[in-house]
Amino acid sequence: MRHGTDYRVIPLRDPDEHRGGRTGGPGEGRDHGDTAAVLLTGNHRLLLAPAATARRLEAGVEHLLPAEREAWDRLRAVAGVGDDTHRTLLAGSALSDGADFAVNVNLTNVCNLACAYCFAEGGDYGRVTEAMGEHSIAWIFDFIETHAAPDQRVRFEFFGGEPLANLGVIEKICARADEIAGRTGTRFVHRVSTNLTLLPPGTTALFRDHRFIVSVSIDGGRQVQDANRPSKNGKGSYDRIVRNLRRLREECGDAVTLVARMTIATAEPSLKESVLALWRLDLFDHFQIYPGVYPVRTGTTVPVALTLGDRTLSAPQGGIEYINHFLQPGIVDQFEEFLAHYPKLFDPGNRFKGVLEYERTVQMITEGAAALAFCSGGRTYYTHSPDGTISPCHRLVGDESFDVGTGERGITRDHPEWRRTVDEHPVCGGCWARYLCGGGCRQENHVATGDLNVLNDASCRYQLMLAEEVVRMLARSTPEYRARPRTRYDDLFVSCGRPVLPNTRPAADTATGAGAGPARSTASDFAPFRLLC
Repeated sequence: MRHGTDYRVIPLRDPDEHRGGRTGGPGEGRDHGDTAAVLLTGNHRLLLAPAATARRLEAGVEHLLPAEREAWDRLRAVAGVGDDTHRTLLAGSALSDGADFAVNVNLTNVCNLACAYCFAEGGDYGRVTEAMGEHSIAWIFDFIETHAAPDQRVRFEFFGGEPLANLGVIEKICARADEIAGRTGTRFVHRVSTNLTLLPPGTTALFRDHRFIVSVSIDGGRQVQDANRPSKNGKGSYDRIVRNLRRLREECGDAVTLVARMTIATAEPSLKESVLALWRLDLFDHFQIYPGVYPVRTGTTVPVALTLGDRTLSAPQGGIEYINHFLQPGIVDQFEEFLAHYPKLFDPGNRFKGVLEYERTVQMITEGAAALAFCSGGRTYYTHSPDGTISPCHRLVGDESFDVGTGERGITRDHPEWRRTVDEHPVCGGCWARYLCGGGCRQENHVATGDLNVLNDASCRYQLMLAEEVVRMLARSTPEYRARPRTRYDDLFVSCGRPVLPNTRPAADTATGAGAGPARSTASDFAPFRLLC
């Protein structure tokens, strides 16, 4: 077994220690403290070990002391340390496994906001010139009938532009889904990604009756939201959004699930302050937190454009690189500070149920599961646009070279480049986080390198930092946090519908002999290692 490929040693530290000013990448320049976490790639077991033991394990299993090596061998026999559970799971999986069949319905080319980092050129992607018409509805349901696996749930992602500017088509799709569900038993999930500055008549009833998941583009309190996401007339958007959020809660109650979709692109206020500003509203069930990504001249941090959808920047350009906000000096520390504070947000007086990307990673470790891919694009997720085109990725609608079909004809082009597994990738296949990450965002790869499967270095470093910090947070957590229910993530479009399958490892209490049934070992048998989950 190799460190960095088959397992990863992650030193723990005091979550309250001062970390200001450090700009190194994950694992660099950190105090090892007296304990470390060890994540096992093959089945996502999480161990704790004394720092000295962990340092020897980091150098290689052969460097463990005799007693440590004996404990490690017992873990191999009882807990599956070093097995190929995930590799076997991935090799035997089908494209339809691990996620709902999802249709992203790109409803309109218009948006009333002028977000500073929009990848869609204000909603039209540089090519969409009209709103989706009713004729597309039949095409969408024909597509579902043709391509969804038997008994697979179907999730609609209503998107734009601002999708609520075309509420009539949403209503008709929902009505058609109700008719099909009643006739065939097909289960439908309805989710909308909206800025929620609009709330046309009938919206709240539709959301309530169909138990919508409402993902709201809001980056924090009034200061940051009005700066990042102003109206096209220059006015702020925060007050209108919060007013409509309160109305949704009052009229729909718990029949709707509200998600704050945050893009973090400013150093002040901090990440923690921005999240707390929304958390205190006690309106959102979940949060999604994304780093702002923007183009700059090489060697600077000054943006050359504020739209990822700018057609001239949709492929690599000489002298231009893309900056991930969370990798900038000082922001890494903000990220770590927030992860250290994160468990405190689970207050019984607040409806907060977690940051989706963090909780999905925690679930894959605590319950034992593997990502089959980074996202479901080109597998079980496709975007249908008003001009009739079908794309495997909602961010690449503006590039005709990525079209894979039309609404009228269905899928007309094979796209194996979207279906390469993480184990087949020459770089990702040797990474310790490969079954948490799934191989990286293909759209971000394309923007940075011109190739869907050539890694965007900044995106890769961010995903590794995210995985490492969540593991560190989980290793410090209480049993109560680890035991929290995590059952709805397939509904909620976590990481663009990342397909995830449970593995076959035994429960931790069985492996340690603490549960019902025959006890093969005890936790003390693994000393100095402790099996956490």
